[in-house]
Amino acid sequence: MLVLATAVPAAISVENRATYTIDAGHPLTRRTKLPAAIPGVESFQDNGINLRNPSRPLTSMLGDWIETQKITIPNGAKKLPRYDVTIDGDTAFIGAPFDDGSNGSVYVYTRTGATWTQQQKLTPSDPGVNDLFGIRIALQGDTALIGAADEISQDGPGAVYVFARTGTIWAEQQILTPLDGNPSDGFYCPTLDGDTAIVSACYDDDMGADAGALYVFTHTDSTWTQQAKLYAADAAAGELFGWEVSLDGDTALSSTYDWWNDTVTPGAAYIFTRTGTTWTQQAKLVGSDTVPGDTFGIAVALDGDTALVGAPNDKDQGTYSGSAFVFTRTGTTWTQQAKLLHSNGNAYDWLGCSVSLEGDTALIGAANEEEGSVDTQGAAYVFTRTGTTWTEQQRLISSDGQRYDYFGWPVCLDGDTAFIGACVAIYAQGPNSGSIYVFTKTDLTFSITGGLGVKAVITNEGTSDADGIPWQIHVEGGIFTMMNKTKNGTIDIPAGESKTVSTGMLLGLGSISIIARVAGIGKTATGTQLIIFSMVKK
Repeated sequence: MLVLATAVPAAISVENRATYTIDAGHPLTRRTKLPAAIPGVESFQDNGINLRNPSRPLTSMLGDWIETQKITIPNGAKKLPRYDVTIDGDTAFIGAPFDDGSNGSVYVYTRTGATWTQQQKLTPSDPGVNDLFGIRIALQGDTALIGAADEISQDGPGAVYVFARTGTIWAEQQILTPLDGNPSDGFYCPTLDGDTAIVSACYDDDMGADAGALYVFTHTDSTWTQQAKLYAADAAAGELFGWEVSLDGDTALSSTYDWWNDTVTPGAAYIFTRTGTTWTQQAKLVGSDTVPGDTFGIAVALDGDTALVGAPNDKDQGTYSGSAFVFTRTGTTWTQQAKLLHSNGNAYDWLGCSVSLEGDTALIGAANEEEGSVDTQGAAYVFTRTGTTWTEQQRLISSDGQRYDYFGWPVCLDGDTAFIGACVAIYAQGPNSGSIYVFTKTDLTFSITGGLGVKAVITNEGTSDADGIPWQIHVEGGIFTMMNKTKNGTIDIPAGESKTVSTGMLLGLGSISIIARVAGIGKTATGTQLIIFSMVKK
């Protein structure tokens, strides 16, 4: 007599699940006149799906954002690409303001296929001492604006260098300085859209010591000319108007960061609009529940009629847990649409320390967040909008994160590509060298099915190939909990294709649990493991 045992697991339910804990760290410290960096995945909201038909595959969209590359500056010890990174299409600029003894430099990367490679290293034509060239960057098409704070020596107001690309070569075209600049004005934070550039000088003293101002420049032929100088309607000493600035068409968004009075005011953001050549303040934005010390405005982003403002010291989920506020415009009126909090929120996360916005997608850094037992590793969160509702889509962490990396500062989003900085990244290429992680949206789906073993069917519904996708399937349970098997690996999935991964055959009896992860996204399923006996007599 021959006994044949065939394992048939039947999965009957699935839910997305993520559990994290974070301990307290320390608050987001305020920046002095010398700009300084802060010293020393993905998840879904629970969404259970109970299926009555066990033969039906269990499918849901993944978070889709997958780390595809890590960029470190060549010979990068202490070059600190910590202050700014910007992307436009297949070109990215990464600032290293502490390169070359704090004179600074900017590294140009271009993308071929799915790979980013260094194309050029930019330095100013008139290098000084401790200029911090590359502390802020704006990029659009074949034009880039690079700020130099000149803040350590304090012998100038700062400057912005215009670089233009011809073919594949970037060359300096012009140096922008304010017509009425004074030493230590902090003229170095540019934003660019079309033929208009705005440069903030957050330490400008016209309206009081360190009240701040914005300078508007316009481009005609190959020359940039100052068009206007803007102040907040309620400008006051110490508010650092122009701390951050963003421009889209004829609308500009700029924030204050009241470091003198951060126990008195929560911060604010201002909207300016242009009619003809005249700029006027259209609105002052404040969060609906912001309180002094929230650092509302430390990071801003603008896209069309939507503004995103970070408040990393907000305390809704614990001391300095952080938040971000979304405002939208109807006609000429701006109203708060949402306040974004992260599902993993805990004290000292600093959610909102950096923000980026494109259409209905927001990328928000939480650079002080703990991952597992590793504090200050950092994370970034993707939120998406449907109608007027914003939902957390995914939590991003680096593949090799370590303590004091501060992953999530800065962040930059462009289409289906995100650059996320780990502004210290101690162990990258030397102490405090920093790294940039590239994430790509891949449009993957993933289903769990039963049979002779547990299978996960992964489909790439995007237009780009997805390579090196990590996966894992873990099955345990059965009578006497004797079943315990884990299988994992990586897989390449061309655009438009599906690939299947599996545990192989399983033998057991009774209730089982299945945990499957693809690209960091986890699902759980429960089912029943059956033994089918066949007796064959001779």
